[in-house]
Amino acid sequence: MGKFLFILILNLITFYPVVNAYENIRILDKIDLTINSSPKSFLSSIREFNKDAICEIGVTKKGDYIPTTIRFSVSDNLNDLYDFLSNYKRPVSINCQKFKYKFLTKNNEYSVLDKDVSLFVSLCKNRVTKIETTFFLNVPVFGENPRVLKRLISEFKKYSNKTARTETKNNGTRNVWSDQIFKDNISEITYSISQNLENNGLGMYQASIGDIKKYSRCYLN
Repeated sequence: MGKFLFILILNLITFYPVVNAYENIRILDKIDLTINSSPKSFLSSIREFNKDAICEIGVTKKGDYIPTTIRFSVSDNLNDLYDFLSNYKRPVSINCQKFKYKFLTKNNEYSVLDKDVSLFVSLCKNRVTKIETTFFLNVPVFGENPRVLKRLISEFKKYSNKTARTETKNNGTRNVWSDQIFKDNISEITYSISQNLENNGLGMYQASIGDIKKYSRCYLN
Protein backbone atom coordinates (compact mmCIF):
# COMPACT_ATOMS: atom_id res chain seq x y z
CA MET A 1 0.00 0.00 0.00
CA GLY A 2 2.79 2.40 0.91
CA LYS A 3 4.64 1.67 -2.34
CA PHE A 4 1.45 2.18 -4.41
CA LEU A 5 0.77 5.53 -2.71
CA PHE A 6 4.34 6.65 -3.37
CA ILE A 7 4.03 5.80 -7.09
CA LEU A 8 0.68 7.62 -7.31
CA ILE A 9 2.10 10.78 -5.73
CA LEU A 10 5.17 10.61 -7.96
CA ASN A 11 2.96 10.35 -11.06
CA LEU A 12 0.92 13.34 -9.96
CA ILE A 13 4.04 15.42 -9.35
CA THR A 14 5.60 14.57 -12.69
CA PHE A 15 2.42 14.63 -14.79
CA TYR A 16 0.35 17.54 -13.48
CA PRO A 17 2.74 20.39 -14.41
CA VAL A 18 3.01 19.02 -17.97
CA VAL A 19 -0.74 19.19 -18.52
CA ASN A 20 -0.95 22.97 -18.30
CA ALA A 21 2.67 23.74 -19.14
CA TYR A 22 1.57 25.48 -22.37
CA GLU A 23 0.17 28.25 -20.16
CA ASN A 24 3.78 29.30 -19.50
CA ILE A 25 4.61 29.91 -23.17
CA ARG A 26 5.29 33.58 -23.81
CA ILE A 27 5.43 34.64 -27.44
CA LEU A 28 7.19 37.83 -26.28
CA ASP A 29 9.33 36.86 -23.32
CA LYS A 30 9.07 40.19 -21.47
CA ILE A 31 5.32 40.61 -21.88
CA ASP A 32 3.11 38.85 -19.32
CA LEU A 33 0.87 37.37 -22.00
CA THR A 34 0.02 33.67 -22.10
CA ILE A 35 -3.00 31.49 -22.76
CA ASN A 36 -5.53 31.96 -19.92
CA SER A 37 -3.82 35.13 -18.66
CA SER A 38 -5.89 38.21 -17.81
CA PRO A 39 -6.12 41.38 -19.95
CA LYS A 40 -4.94 43.45 -17.00
CA SER A 41 -1.69 41.51 -16.72
CA PHE A 42 -0.63 41.88 -20.34
CA LEU A 43 -1.82 45.47 -20.84
CA SER A 44 0.08 46.52 -17.70
CA SER A 45 3.10 44.65 -19.03
CA ILE A 46 2.94 46.44 -22.39
CA ARG A 47 2.74 49.78 -20.58
CA GLU A 48 6.09 49.06 -18.92
CA PHE A 49 7.71 48.98 -22.37
CA ASN A 50 5.78 51.77 -24.00
CA LYS A 51 3.33 53.86 -22.01
CA ASP A 52 2.21 55.55 -25.24
CA ALA A 53 1.11 52.30 -26.90
CA ILE A 54 -2.32 52.56 -28.51
CA CYS A 55 -4.61 49.53 -28.65
CA GLU A 56 -8.10 48.89 -29.95
CA ILE A 57 -10.78 46.78 -28.34
CA GLY A 58 -13.36 45.07 -30.52
CA VAL A 59 -16.66 43.73 -29.17
CA THR A 60 -19.16 41.83 -31.33
CA LYS A 61 -22.61 41.87 -29.82
CA LYS A 62 -24.86 38.86 -30.26
CA GLY A 63 -26.63 39.09 -33.60
CA ASP A 64 -24.08 41.55 -35.04
CA TYR A 65 -21.47 40.77 -37.68
CA ILE A 66 -19.36 43.91 -37.45
CA PRO A 67 -17.57 44.54 -34.13
CA THR A 68 -17.83 47.79 -32.21
CA THR A 69 -14.29 49.15 -31.75
CA ILE A 70 -12.80 51.69 -29.36
CA ARG A 71 -9.19 52.89 -29.27
CA PHE A 72 -7.38 53.50 -26.00
CA SER A 73 -3.91 54.12 -24.61
CA VAL A 74 -2.37 51.64 -22.19
CA SER A 75 -1.47 54.63 -20.01
CA ASP A 76 -5.15 55.50 -19.50
CA ASN A 77 -7.02 54.58 -16.34
CA LEU A 78 -8.39 51.24 -17.52
CA ASN A 79 -10.37 50.23 -14.44
CA ASP A 80 -13.70 50.63 -16.26
CA LEU A 81 -12.39 48.45 -19.09
CA TYR A 82 -11.28 45.73 -16.68
CA ASP A 83 -14.67 45.85 -14.92
CA PHE A 84 -16.43 45.45 -18.26
CA LEU A 85 -14.25 42.53 -19.35
CA SER A 86 -14.68 40.72 -16.04
CA ASN A 87 -18.46 40.58 -16.60
CA TYR A 88 -18.69 40.22 -20.38
CA LYS A 89 -19.16 36.62 -21.59
CA ARG A 90 -18.86 36.94 -25.36
CA PRO A 91 -15.71 37.21 -27.52
CA VAL A 92 -13.52 40.30 -27.25
CA SER A 93 -10.43 41.23 -29.26
CA ILE A 94 -7.62 43.58 -28.33
CA ASN A 95 -5.34 44.74 -31.12
CA CYS A 96 -2.14 46.65 -30.31
CA GLN A 97 -0.39 47.90 -33.43
CA LYS A 98 3.23 48.94 -33.50
CA PHE A 99 4.09 49.11 -29.83
CA LYS A 100 7.81 49.31 -29.12
CA TYR A 101 9.81 46.27 -28.03
CA LYS A 102 13.51 45.40 -27.79
CA PHE A 103 14.85 42.07 -29.10
CA LEU A 104 18.20 40.40 -28.50
CA THR A 105 20.70 40.86 -31.34
CA LYS A 106 22.97 38.13 -32.67
CA ASN A 107 25.55 39.40 -30.16
CA ASN A 108 23.15 38.61 -27.30
CA GLU A 109 22.60 42.28 -26.51
CA TYR A 110 19.30 44.12 -26.58
CA SER A 111 18.98 46.23 -29.70
CA VAL A 112 19.57 49.95 -29.40
CA LEU A 113 16.54 50.74 -31.55
CA ASP A 114 13.07 49.57 -30.59
CA LYS A 115 11.17 47.38 -33.04
CA ASP A 116 7.48 47.70 -33.84
CA VAL A 117 5.39 44.72 -32.75
CA SER A 118 1.83 44.07 -33.87
CA LEU A 119 -0.21 42.07 -31.38
CA PHE A 120 -3.70 40.58 -31.66
CA VAL A 121 -5.31 38.95 -28.63
CA SER A 122 -8.66 37.17 -28.35
CA LEU A 123 -10.45 37.01 -25.00
CA CYS A 124 -13.36 35.02 -23.64
CA LYS A 125 -14.75 35.46 -20.14
CA ASN A 126 -11.83 37.69 -19.19
CA ARG A 127 -9.19 35.15 -20.21
CA VAL A 128 -6.88 35.01 -23.21
CA THR A 129 -7.83 32.33 -25.74
CA LYS A 130 -5.60 33.29 -28.67
CA ILE A 131 -2.42 35.30 -29.25
CA GLU A 132 -0.97 36.39 -32.59
CA THR A 133 2.06 38.60 -33.13
CA THR A 134 4.07 39.92 -36.08
CA PHE A 135 7.42 41.73 -36.17
CA PHE A 136 10.28 42.43 -38.58
CA LEU A 137 14.00 41.96 -37.85
CA ASN A 138 16.88 42.77 -40.21
CA VAL A 139 19.34 39.93 -40.73
CA PRO A 140 22.62 41.90 -40.39
CA VAL A 141 21.71 42.89 -36.81
CA PHE A 142 19.70 39.89 -35.58
CA GLY A 143 21.02 37.07 -37.79
CA GLU A 144 19.18 34.59 -39.99
CA ASN A 145 18.12 32.68 -36.86
CA PRO A 146 17.52 35.40 -34.27
CA ARG A 147 17.45 34.54 -30.60
CA VAL A 148 13.72 35.16 -30.32
CA LEU A 149 13.15 32.53 -33.04
CA LYS A 150 15.43 30.04 -31.29
CA ARG A 151 13.49 30.51 -28.06
CA LEU A 152 10.12 30.04 -29.78
CA ILE A 153 11.33 26.89 -31.56
CA SER A 154 12.74 25.55 -28.29
CA GLU A 155 9.28 25.92 -26.72
CA PHE A 156 7.71 24.27 -29.76
CA LYS A 157 10.00 21.25 -29.54
CA LYS A 158 8.91 20.58 -25.96
CA TYR A 159 5.53 19.52 -27.38
CA SER A 160 6.11 18.47 -30.98
CA ASN A 161 8.50 16.35 -33.03
CA LYS A 162 7.55 18.10 -36.26
CA THR A 163 10.27 19.85 -38.21
CA ALA A 164 9.95 23.06 -40.19
CA ARG A 165 8.12 23.09 -43.51
CA THR A 166 10.25 25.09 -45.95
CA GLU A 167 8.87 26.96 -48.95
CA THR A 168 11.05 28.67 -51.55
CA LYS A 169 9.62 31.86 -53.02
CA ASN A 170 10.77 34.34 -55.62
CA ASN A 171 11.77 36.88 -52.99
CA GLY A 172 13.15 34.51 -50.35
CA THR A 173 12.40 31.53 -48.10
CA ARG A 174 9.60 30.73 -45.68
CA ASN A 175 9.89 28.28 -42.76
CA VAL A 176 6.84 27.17 -40.81
CA TRP A 177 6.53 25.18 -37.57
CA SER A 178 2.95 24.24 -36.66
CA ASP A 179 1.27 21.57 -34.57
CA GLN A 180 -1.41 20.79 -32.02
CA ILE A 181 0.51 20.70 -28.75
CA PHE A 182 -2.25 19.77 -26.29
CA LYS A 183 -5.80 18.40 -26.33
CA ASP A 184 -8.36 17.27 -23.78
CA ASN A 185 -12.14 17.62 -23.30
CA ILE A 186 -11.85 21.33 -22.50
CA SER A 187 -8.94 22.68 -24.53
CA GLU A 188 -7.23 22.18 -27.88
CA ILE A 189 -4.01 24.16 -28.12
CA THR A 190 -2.31 24.94 -31.43
CA TYR A 191 1.09 26.61 -31.71
CA SER A 192 2.67 27.96 -34.89
CA ILE A 193 5.74 29.96 -35.90
CA SER A 194 6.66 31.31 -39.31
CA GLN A 195 9.86 32.92 -40.60
CA ASN A 196 9.99 34.76 -43.92
CA LEU A 197 13.56 35.59 -44.97
CA GLU A 198 13.55 37.99 -47.88
CA ASN A 199 16.41 38.44 -50.30
CA ASN A 200 16.75 42.09 -49.23
CA GLY A 201 17.97 41.02 -45.76
CA LEU A 202 14.72 41.52 -43.88
CA GLY A 203 13.01 38.82 -41.86
CA MET A 204 9.33 38.75 -40.97
CA TYR A 205 8.31 36.65 -37.98
CA GLN A 206 4.85 35.57 -36.94
CA ALA A 207 3.92 33.45 -33.95
CA SER A 208 0.58 32.37 -32.58
CA ILE A 209 -0.85 30.16 -29.88
CA GLY A 210 -4.53 29.55 -29.33
CA ASP A 211 -7.13 27.41 -27.62
CA ILE A 212 -9.40 26.45 -30.52
CA LYS A 213 -12.12 24.89 -28.36
CA LYS A 214 -12.49 27.79 -25.94
CA TYR A 215 -12.21 30.32 -28.78
CA SER A 216 -15.00 28.62 -30.74
CA ARG A 217 -17.30 27.93 -27.81
CA CYS A 218 -17.23 31.58 -26.78
CA TYR A 219 -19.29 32.43 -29.89
CA LEU A 220 -22.04 30.09 -28.70
CA ASN A 221 -22.85 32.24 -25.63
